[in-house]
Amino acid sequence: MKRATPLERILAHGVLVLAVMLCLIPVYWMVRSSLTTNAGIFDIHFQPWIVQFHWRNFGAAWSSQPFALFFVNSIASNFILVICQLVTSALAAYALVFVPFRGKQVLFFLVLLAMMIPLQATFIPIYSMLSDVHLINTYGALILPFAGSAFGIFLLRQGFSSIPKEMVRAARIDGASEYRILWSMVLPNAKPALMTLFLLNFVYHYNSLFWPLVATNSTNMRVIPVALAYFLSQDAGQGLQWNLMMAADLFSVIPVVLLFLFGQRYFVQGIMSTSLKG
Repeated sequence: MKRATPLERILAHGVLVLAVMLCLIPVYWMVRSSLTTNAGIFDIHFQPWIVQFHWRNFGAAWSSQPFALFFVNSIASNFILVICQLVTSALAAYALVFVPFRGKQVLFFLVLLAMMIPLQATFIPIYSMLSDVHLINTYGALILPFAGSAFGIFLLRQGFSSIPKEMVRAARIDGASEYRILWSMVLPNAKPALMTLFLLNFVYHYNSLFWPLVATNSTNMRVIPVALAYFLSQDAGQGLQWNLMMAADLFSVIPVVLLFLFGQRYFVQGIMSTSLKG
Protein backbone atom coordinates (compact mmCIF):
# COMPACT_ATOMS: atom_id res chain seq x y z
CA MET A 1 0.00 0.00 0.00
CA LYS A 2 1.33 3.39 -1.00
CA ARG A 3 2.10 5.68 1.92
CA ALA A 4 0.55 9.12 1.87
CA THR A 5 2.88 12.03 1.24
CA PRO A 6 3.16 14.84 3.83
CA LEU A 7 1.16 17.13 1.56
CA GLU A 8 -1.63 14.54 1.24
CA ARG A 9 -1.75 14.10 5.02
CA ILE A 10 -1.92 17.85 5.55
CA LEU A 11 -4.75 18.17 3.02
CA ALA A 12 -6.64 15.25 4.57
CA HIS A 13 -6.33 16.69 8.07
CA GLY A 14 -7.29 20.12 6.78
CA VAL A 15 -10.49 18.75 5.27
CA LEU A 16 -11.31 16.93 8.52
CA VAL A 17 -10.70 20.06 10.60
CA LEU A 18 -12.90 22.09 8.25
CA ALA A 19 -15.67 19.47 8.46
CA VAL A 20 -15.49 19.47 12.26
CA MET A 21 -15.64 23.26 12.38
CA LEU A 22 -18.71 23.29 10.12
CA CYS A 23 -20.42 20.72 12.35
CA LEU A 24 -19.59 22.68 15.50
CA ILE A 25 -20.85 26.07 14.26
CA PRO A 26 -24.50 25.35 15.26
CA VAL A 27 -23.30 24.06 18.64
CA TYR A 28 -21.21 27.18 19.19
CA TRP A 29 -24.17 29.40 18.23
CA MET A 30 -26.40 27.53 20.67
CA VAL A 31 -23.89 27.95 23.52
CA ARG A 32 -23.28 31.61 22.69
CA SER A 33 -27.01 32.37 22.48
CA SER A 34 -27.72 30.60 25.77
CA LEU A 35 -25.21 32.78 27.61
CA THR A 36 -26.30 36.18 26.34
CA THR A 37 -29.39 38.36 26.45
CA ASN A 38 -32.22 38.02 23.98
CA ALA A 39 -31.34 41.43 22.52
CA GLY A 40 -27.69 40.41 22.24
CA ILE A 41 -28.59 37.58 19.86
CA PHE A 42 -30.01 40.01 17.32
CA ASP A 43 -27.50 42.82 17.88
CA ILE A 44 -26.43 44.22 14.51
CA HIS A 45 -22.93 44.71 15.94
CA PHE A 46 -22.20 40.99 15.98
CA GLN A 47 -19.37 39.79 18.18
CA PRO A 48 -18.25 36.15 17.90
CA TRP A 49 -17.30 36.02 21.57
CA ILE A 50 -19.42 36.49 24.68
CA VAL A 51 -18.96 39.87 26.33
CA GLN A 52 -20.90 39.07 29.50
CA PHE A 53 -21.99 35.63 30.67
CA HIS A 54 -25.65 35.37 31.72
CA TRP A 55 -25.63 32.10 33.66
CA ARG A 56 -29.09 32.85 35.07
CA ASN A 57 -30.55 31.94 31.66
CA PHE A 58 -30.20 28.26 32.53
CA GLY A 59 -32.05 28.65 35.81
CA ALA A 60 -34.79 30.69 34.15
CA ALA A 61 -35.19 28.13 31.37
CA TRP A 62 -35.22 25.20 33.81
CA SER A 63 -37.88 26.79 36.02
CA SER A 64 -40.06 27.89 33.10
CA GLN A 65 -41.39 24.33 32.75
CA PRO A 66 -41.14 21.11 34.83
CA PHE A 67 -38.09 19.91 32.93
CA ALA A 68 -37.15 17.45 35.68
CA LEU A 69 -40.38 15.55 34.97
CA PHE A 70 -39.77 15.75 31.22
CA PHE A 71 -36.28 14.30 31.62
CA VAL A 72 -37.65 11.42 33.71
CA ASN A 73 -40.31 10.71 31.09
CA SER A 74 -37.83 10.78 28.22
CA ILE A 75 -35.04 8.78 29.83
CA ALA A 76 -37.28 6.19 31.51
CA SER A 77 -39.48 5.52 28.47
CA ASN A 78 -36.55 5.41 26.05
CA PHE A 79 -34.47 3.18 28.31
CA ILE A 80 -37.28 0.63 28.69
CA LEU A 81 -38.03 0.87 24.97
CA VAL A 82 -34.44 0.15 23.97
CA ILE A 83 -34.15 -2.73 26.44
CA CYS A 84 -37.26 -4.27 24.86
CA GLN A 85 -35.68 -3.83 21.43
CA LEU A 86 -32.47 -5.48 22.59
CA VAL A 87 -34.38 -8.51 23.89
CA THR A 88 -36.65 -8.99 20.87
CA SER A 89 -33.91 -8.22 18.34
CA ALA A 90 -31.41 -10.56 20.01
CA LEU A 91 -33.89 -13.46 20.01
CA ALA A 92 -34.84 -12.91 16.37
CA ALA A 93 -31.24 -12.40 15.22
CA TYR A 94 -30.11 -15.53 17.05
CA ALA A 95 -32.77 -17.57 15.25
CA LEU A 96 -31.78 -16.11 11.87
CA VAL A 97 -28.09 -16.89 12.37
CA PHE A 98 -27.83 -20.06 14.48
CA VAL A 99 -31.15 -21.92 14.30
CA PRO A 100 -31.62 -24.00 11.11
CA PHE A 101 -35.16 -23.89 9.71
CA ARG A 102 -36.91 -23.54 6.39
CA GLY A 103 -37.81 -20.09 5.16
CA LYS A 104 -35.02 -18.31 7.01
CA GLN A 105 -34.04 -16.24 3.98
CA VAL A 106 -37.67 -15.30 3.35
CA LEU A 107 -38.04 -14.08 6.93
CA PHE A 108 -34.84 -12.06 6.65
CA PHE A 109 -36.15 -10.53 3.42
CA LEU A 110 -39.34 -9.53 5.25
CA VAL A 111 -37.22 -7.89 7.96
CA LEU A 112 -35.42 -5.87 5.27
CA LEU A 113 -38.78 -5.03 3.70
CA ALA A 114 -40.08 -3.77 7.05
CA MET A 115 -37.09 -1.40 7.25
CA MET A 116 -38.20 0.20 3.97
CA ILE A 117 -41.70 1.08 5.22
CA PRO A 118 -41.84 4.68 6.50
CA LEU A 119 -42.53 4.62 10.22
CA GLN A 120 -45.01 7.48 9.89
CA ALA A 121 -47.18 5.33 7.61
CA THR A 122 -47.93 3.00 10.54
CA PHE A 123 -48.86 5.66 13.10
CA ILE A 124 -52.59 5.81 12.29
CA PRO A 125 -53.27 2.06 12.76
CA ILE A 126 -51.00 1.99 15.81
CA TYR A 127 -52.83 4.93 17.35
CA SER A 128 -56.18 3.27 16.64
CA MET A 129 -55.11 0.02 18.32
CA LEU A 130 -53.67 1.77 21.37
CA SER A 131 -56.80 3.89 21.68
CA ASP A 132 -58.97 0.75 21.68
CA VAL A 133 -57.09 -0.60 24.70
CA HIS A 134 -56.94 2.83 26.44
CA LEU A 135 -53.16 3.22 26.32
CA ILE A 136 -53.04 6.70 24.79
CA ASN A 137 -51.26 9.20 27.07
CA THR A 138 -49.44 6.44 28.96
CA TYR A 139 -45.93 5.02 28.98
CA GLY A 140 -47.34 2.10 27.04
CA ALA A 141 -48.09 4.40 24.10
CA LEU A 142 -44.47 5.58 24.09
CA ILE A 143 -42.92 2.11 24.45
CA LEU A 144 -45.06 -0.65 22.93
CA PRO A 145 -45.12 0.52 19.28
CA PHE A 146 -41.31 0.34 19.19
CA ALA A 147 -40.66 -2.73 21.36
CA GLY A 148 -39.66 -4.59 18.19
CA SER A 149 -37.24 -3.17 15.66
CA ALA A 150 -36.53 -4.43 12.14
CA PHE A 151 -33.33 -2.37 12.14
CA GLY A 152 -32.34 -3.93 15.46
CA ILE A 153 -32.83 -7.43 14.07
CA PHE A 154 -30.75 -6.57 11.02
CA LEU A 155 -27.95 -4.97 13.04
CA LEU A 156 -27.67 -7.81 15.57
CA ARG A 157 -27.92 -10.39 12.81
CA GLN A 158 -24.88 -8.79 11.21
CA GLY A 159 -23.08 -8.74 14.56
CA PHE A 160 -23.95 -12.36 15.41
CA SER A 161 -22.67 -13.49 12.00
CA SER A 162 -19.10 -12.84 13.17
CA ILE A 163 -19.42 -15.44 15.95
CA PRO A 164 -18.13 -18.92 14.90
CA LYS A 165 -21.01 -21.35 14.44
CA GLU A 166 -18.72 -24.20 15.53
CA MET A 167 -18.70 -22.76 19.03
CA VAL A 168 -22.50 -22.84 19.15
CA ARG A 169 -22.59 -26.42 17.81
CA ALA A 170 -20.09 -27.50 20.47
CA ALA A 171 -22.26 -25.94 23.18
CA ARG A 172 -25.32 -27.83 21.87
CA ILE A 173 -23.37 -31.10 21.97
CA ASP A 174 -22.51 -30.37 25.61
CA GLY A 175 -26.23 -30.05 26.36
CA ALA A 176 -26.58 -26.28 26.63
CA SER A 177 -30.03 -24.89 25.82
CA GLU A 178 -30.55 -22.26 23.15
CA TYR A 179 -31.23 -19.60 25.78
CA ARG A 180 -28.06 -20.55 27.66
CA ILE A 181 -26.02 -20.33 24.46
CA LEU A 182 -27.51 -16.93 23.66
CA TRP A 183 -26.95 -15.52 27.16
CA SER A 184 -23.55 -17.04 27.97
CA MET A 185 -21.83 -17.21 24.59
CA VAL A 186 -23.43 -15.09 21.89
CA LEU A 187 -24.30 -11.88 23.74
CA PRO A 188 -20.90 -11.51 25.51
CA ASN A 189 -19.20 -11.78 22.11
CA ALA A 190 -21.56 -9.23 20.52
CA LYS A 191 -21.17 -6.33 22.97
CA PRO A 192 -20.18 -3.79 20.26
CA ALA A 193 -23.30 -4.58 18.20
CA LEU A 194 -25.51 -4.42 21.30
CA MET A 195 -24.05 -1.10 22.39
CA THR A 196 -24.38 0.29 18.86
CA LEU A 197 -28.06 -0.66 18.77
CA PHE A 198 -28.59 0.82 22.23
CA LEU A 199 -26.94 4.13 21.34
CA LEU A 200 -28.53 4.57 17.92
CA ASN A 201 -32.07 3.75 19.00
CA PHE A 202 -31.86 5.64 22.29
CA VAL A 203 -30.72 8.80 20.52
CA TYR A 204 -33.32 8.35 17.76
CA HIS A 205 -36.26 7.96 20.15
CA TYR A 206 -34.91 10.58 22.57
CA ASN A 207 -35.07 13.09 19.70
CA SER A 208 -38.42 11.86 18.40
CA LEU A 209 -41.14 14.53 18.33
CA PHE A 210 -44.02 13.42 16.13
CA TRP A 211 -45.17 10.23 17.86
CA PRO A 212 -44.90 11.52 21.47
CA LEU A 213 -46.77 14.65 20.35
CA VAL A 214 -49.58 12.47 18.96
CA ALA A 215 -49.64 9.76 21.64
CA THR A 216 -49.57 12.02 24.72
CA ASN A 217 -51.80 14.97 25.59
CA SER A 218 -50.93 16.00 29.14
CA THR A 219 -48.02 17.76 30.80
CA ASN A 220 -47.34 14.76 33.06
CA MET A 221 -46.50 12.58 30.03
CA ARG A 222 -44.61 15.17 28.02
CA VAL A 223 -41.08 14.30 26.85
CA ILE A 224 -38.16 16.63 26.09
CA PRO A 225 -38.75 17.24 22.33
CA VAL A 226 -42.43 17.96 22.93
CA ALA A 227 -41.56 20.25 25.84
CA LEU A 228 -39.15 22.22 23.63
CA ALA A 229 -41.82 22.52 20.92
CA TYR A 230 -44.28 23.90 23.49
CA PHE A 231 -41.53 26.20 24.75
CA LEU A 232 -41.45 27.77 21.28
CA SER A 233 -45.23 28.08 21.04
CA GLN A 234 -45.67 29.74 24.44
CA ASP A 235 -44.56 33.13 23.16
CA ALA A 236 -44.85 34.26 19.58
CA GLY A 237 -43.25 37.05 17.62
CA GLN A 238 -41.03 39.49 19.50
CA GLY A 239 -41.88 37.96 22.90
CA LEU A 240 -40.02 34.71 22.30
CA GLN A 241 -36.99 34.44 24.58
CA TRP A 242 -34.47 32.81 22.25
CA ASN A 243 -31.71 32.87 24.86
CA LEU A 244 -33.84 30.77 27.22
CA MET A 245 -34.78 28.50 24.32
CA MET A 246 -31.10 27.91 23.53
CA ALA A 247 -30.38 27.27 27.21
CA ALA A 248 -33.14 24.64 27.29
CA ASP A 249 -31.76 23.10 24.10
CA LEU A 250 -28.30 22.95 25.62
CA PHE A 251 -29.17 21.05 28.77
CA SER A 252 -31.51 18.77 26.79
CA VAL A 253 -28.61 17.38 24.74
CA ILE A 254 -26.39 16.67 27.75
CA PRO A 255 -27.73 13.09 28.34
CA VAL A 256 -27.08 12.15 24.71
CA VAL A 257 -23.56 13.58 24.75
CA LEU A 258 -22.69 11.77 27.99
CA LEU A 259 -24.13 8.52 26.67
CA PHE A 260 -22.05 8.73 23.53
CA LEU A 261 -18.87 9.61 25.42
CA PHE A 262 -19.23 6.53 27.62
CA GLY A 263 -20.15 4.21 24.74
CA GLN A 264 -18.15 5.57 21.81
CA ARG A 265 -15.56 2.76 21.91
CA TYR A 266 -18.23 0.07 21.54
CA PHE A 267 -20.09 2.21 19.02
CA VAL A 268 -17.09 2.44 16.66
CA GLN A 269 -16.34 -1.28 17.06
CA GLY A 270 -19.97 -2.16 16.41
CA ILE A 271 -20.19 -0.05 13.25
CA MET A 272 -16.97 -1.57 11.90
CA SER A 273 -17.88 -5.17 12.72
CA THR A 274 -21.46 -5.08 11.43
CA SER A 275 -20.63 -3.19 8.23
CA LEU A 276 -18.19 -5.85 7.06
CA LYS A 277 -20.63 -8.76 7.15
CA GLY A 278 -22.77 -9.77 4.25
